[in-house]
Amino acid sequence: MNNKFINKLRRKLFIGGASLFVICSLFSCQKFLDRVPQDQVSTPEFWKTTQELDAYIVGLYDWLPGQLSTSSMGYYVADNVSDNMVLTTGYNTYMNGENSTTPASGSGGAWATGFTAIRQINTFFDNYQHCTAPFASYQQTYGEACFLKALRYEGLVAAYGDVPWYSHVIADNDSAQLYKPRDPRSMVVDSIMALLDQAVQYLNTRAVNNSVNRLNKESALIYKSRVALFEGTWAKYHAGTPSASSVDPNKMFQKAIDAFNQFKTLIPGGFTGKLYTTGGPQQAYYNLFGQFDYKNIPEVTLSKNYSQALAVTNQVGFILWQYGYDGNSYSLDMAKSYLKNDGTSIDITDVNVINTKGAASLTQMAGLLDPRFKQSVFIPGDVINTASGLKFVVPQMNNATAGRNTITGFAPKKAHNPASSITSNIADPEIAGIAFRIPELMLNYVEAYVELNGTFPDLSDNIDLIRARVGMPSLTSVKPVVTASWPNYGYTISDNLAIVRQERRVELAGEGFRTNDWKRWRAHKLFDGSRPKGFKFISTDFPANQQPSVKLDANGYVDPYQAQAKLSAGYTFNAARDYLSPLPLDDLIRNKKLVQNPGWDTPK
Repeated sequence: MNNKFINKLRRKLFIGGASLFVICSLFSCQKFLDRVPQDQVSTPEFWKTTQELDAYIVGLYDWLPGQLSTSSMGYYVADNVSDNMVLTTGYNTYMNGENSTTPASGSGGAWATGFTAIRQINTFFDNYQHCTAPFASYQQTYGEACFLKALRYEGLVAAYGDVPWYSHVIADNDSAQLYKPRDPRSMVVDSIMALLDQAVQYLNTRAVNNSVNRLNKESALIYKSRVALFEGTWAKYHAGTPSASSVDPNKMFQKAIDAFNQFKTLIPGGFTGKLYTTGGPQQAYYNLFGQFDYKNIPEVTLSKNYSQALAVTNQVGFILWQYGYDGNSYSLDMAKSYLKNDGTSIDITDVNVINTKGAASLTQMAGLLDPRFKQSVFIPGDVINTASGLKFVVPQMNNATAGRNTITGFAPKKAHNPASSITSNIADPEIAGIAFRIPELMLNYVEAYVELNGTFPDLSDNIDLIRARVGMPSLTSVKPVVTASWPNYGYTISDNLAIVRQERRVELAGEGFRTNDWKRWRAHKLFDGSRPKGFKFISTDFPANQQPSVKLDANGYVDPYQAQAKLSAGYTFNAARDYLSPLPLDDLIRNKKLVQNPGWDTPK
């Protein structure tokens, strides 16, 4: 966001020792919700001006996606809870059904922090009408509030399913609201969608804001499509299971379609010229993710800037290389998802297709696959750092600090920029974070359309545009044959759906979408019963006295978790329990009308 502006507003917001943002860990969720606001910003005097409304809402911008940090790669490694990415330091215990403890207290957990956020945003809705200025002068801020409440409520729904819906801050004597049961998911989702429709109505466009750092109409439409697709597919694929939803899937698919069409009518120029193409088909996709500022890149509708001057920093350039992408690497399974560069299916595990090993196999794949592969994965010869002239030769697999290694051989390079410092912890220029970009809306639209109709829509202003950026044949002209080497979702889907899911996986790889994708599809079979693998290893890539410590399967592929006894037969996901998170026991004791999610402990 525009951090100088935000910090100024935050300083204004916290004048007088305002305590609204006390962390919920100091209280249980229910206890915190029943507290009448006691701080300065809850008084009518605070809300009189548009500047005060703005200060309050901008103070909540850290809720938004697209956050990076000084200690990790942020959303770029969120795929490590999926079949896309492998963590060097150990397997994912959630994916193996080991996270079985029901929290005794909500303190500090997602349930408590989520409802603390709802209370914060409801404080705005309870007070904004005290502003003496006309509504038109702060409708942008109102639209932002609608968006932020929708964002936090959807996070709760995705984690817990049915949740209580609160329209206002709860008074301490309102026992009906304090101790109400969970509302049906369908009711809460309808309320979320209504908020997003208001956000679309009242938010300015990116152009009117003259900023990529402020919430806008484009981002609201993208998020509307995301929520609609998530809720529609969750309802469809979880039907008849312990994680079932009361949402009408077809209604949600239509809303995702509507969001795409709204973008074409509400945003000047629609999708024309919006996708970033600087650098041409062999470079543009890679270039997109390594930007220091997205103000001149319309594909990115919302971004967060970082720099020492703004006192808001990250260490992405440093962590990406020196720390091996925070100890994360892409999986062989993800590499298998790329089509051949002529748009047809290809199986890179076929020895007649890829007949090399190690670094040489990366080069061979780069010459055969969709150009997005070599623009997402380091390939021998890639420039790592322009200042030093350092180039990529082999994956970092033999670092003495194990957590810095690229354990699979597929080293991610999204967010890489050779102009970033790789020797200093925090040094400008710094990579900017991407909150929303337009291809997601396009992919959401096509998937929703196929779910609803079975056939592809006109692809000329969505997937064909996405592919044109990297010089791939259009999907309209070349449809790949879905073969046995394509992913197994644990159930049969149409070829059209398989193709859309493949395109989504490739375009959004390593951007934090894959975990929610497999969850909404109820597709734990993508990893259940198997271990993630890496490329075919060859020892001659490394000096004899610097050999990596790697485990290989019978076919010579890196098998990082082979020695893990609990993964001897692969991951074992607890599908009956772990699609939904547990409610804290103390909230269940306090409110007898709350019901625990299936498979989790209830109060004794």
